[in-house]
Amino acid sequence: GSFVANLTINSSMPKNDEPETNELKLKRVMSQKSIATKSKVDSCREKFRELTQKLIDETETSTAYFESYYEKFSTSLQAQKEESKRDAWIEEMRKQLTALEKTLKQLENGPALKEKEKIKEQTEKKEAKKSNVQKLLTRLLFGFMMIFGFLGIINAGHMYVCLLVAFLQILTFRELANVRYKAYKARHVPMFRTIQWGWFYTAMFYVYSDGIQGIFMYFSRTTKNQIASLHTFLSFSLYASMFCITVLSFKKGFYKYQMKQLAWTFITVFMIVFQMRFAIDNIKAGMFWFLLPCSLVICNDCMAYFSGKAFGKKLINYPFMKLSPNKTWEGFIGAYIFTCIFAFVYPLILVKFRWILCSLADLDNDPSGATCEIDKVFLPEEYDIPPFFTGILGIGSVRMLPVQMHSVLLGMFASLVAPFGGFFASAIKRAYDIKDFDALIPGHGGIMDRMDCQFIMAMATGVHYTTFIRPKVTCQCR
Repeated sequence: GSFVANLTINSSMPKNDEPETNELKLKRVMSQKSIATKSKVDSCREKFRELTQKLIDETETSTAYFESYYEKFSTSLQAQKEESKRDAWIEEMRKQLTALEKTLKQLENGPALKEKEKIKEQTEKKEAKKSNVQKLLTRLLFGFMMIFGFLGIINAGHMYVCLLVAFLQILTFRELANVRYKAYKARHVPMFRTIQWGWFYTAMFYVYSDGIQGIFMYFSRTTKNQIASLHTFLSFSLYASMFCITVLSFKKGFYKYQMKQLAWTFITVFMIVFQMRFAIDNIKAGMFWFLLPCSLVICNDCMAYFSGKAFGKKLINYPFMKLSPNKTWEGFIGAYIFTCIFAFVYPLILVKFRWILCSLADLDNDPSGATCEIDKVFLPEEYDIPPFFTGILGIGSVRMLPVQMHSVLLGMFASLVAPFGGFFASAIKRAYDIKDFDALIPGHGGIMDRMDCQFIMAMATGVHYTTFIRPKVTCQCR
């Protein structure tokens, strides 16, 4: 055996100018008999892989076959048609189920069953290790791409940011509408998609009336004034039309399904359109009031992830939230601390760019922002420190921007309340058994997966601004 092995080594030694492959390395330590045996094993392995792939293909075909009959049966049952065919369909499904059960039973009696759990555990460990690194790299890559793209749109101006918000609303509504979409039922419901999008655009028209008026102003101020005076009437006309169309679309056998879809449509319209209306108001007040809440939510999300990875379940073993089992107390508390620190420092960076502090109306008059009126919250003031802390710190006063305290309050909201938008999104995904709302952004899911906390944060910033920064003057009615 060793003599044959030496001959094999001499005959298979690579030349000096040729790299030694893994196959040649293996031949150096194998006899001719071993090589023949390995060849048989390799052939068996390839045959096994081929048969396994065929089995997978047949299983997918079987699943599609079963689903097609299930759709036919369900539709027939609700529409109360083709009653004579139902028994035949049930029999066909039973035959296919029996064939699958026989195949599965034969596989379960094979020798691989004994090693099933061990193989599964080893495979999961390898996949988890590889998957975690790959997911992190993908998440970071597309995360940076989104951040730089977002900053580019911010730099383009207020109008482009407003268009971005409107575009994101359309994509988010599409994702949420698809959550409850069932093709085999929608086929029998007249104007199913048209009605959903009709309600969405009706709400968008009502909420974005001033933006539509601004577009018409570029053509004619008279046209703008006419649109403004008819806005309420046009909005109501759209609402009344959609109301009648919705009622006329109700179909016997699908009433419950249509009512559920209608309720879901109204909920998504409220979440997306009316909450994000505050984001547009924040942009008009100044890009600062749009950038700040967005950045606070992003900071909180990132810090919760890294704090959870670093300290999760090491300090507090009590579960944080059943809706999101991956969330931990360490991640939540760490995100709160880092977000509040970030909220205190971040305004000092933003105030260096004067145009970010200017309102949209001021920039219309002077695009450079050189002459716009800066709100007093962005100007430094002297604050007295309480006597108790004076002895500890050794100073009697501190000079800072008033907006820094407002930012810290919003940072606390972004850490304590805004995450519940994410928990609500998690509840939706668990209710409908989906991992992400879409696969539009690799490593991040869909738009809704990134915007779930931004809705209520934009609303909170708008309310805070109109309450504590520039309160609206109430009407003195007599």
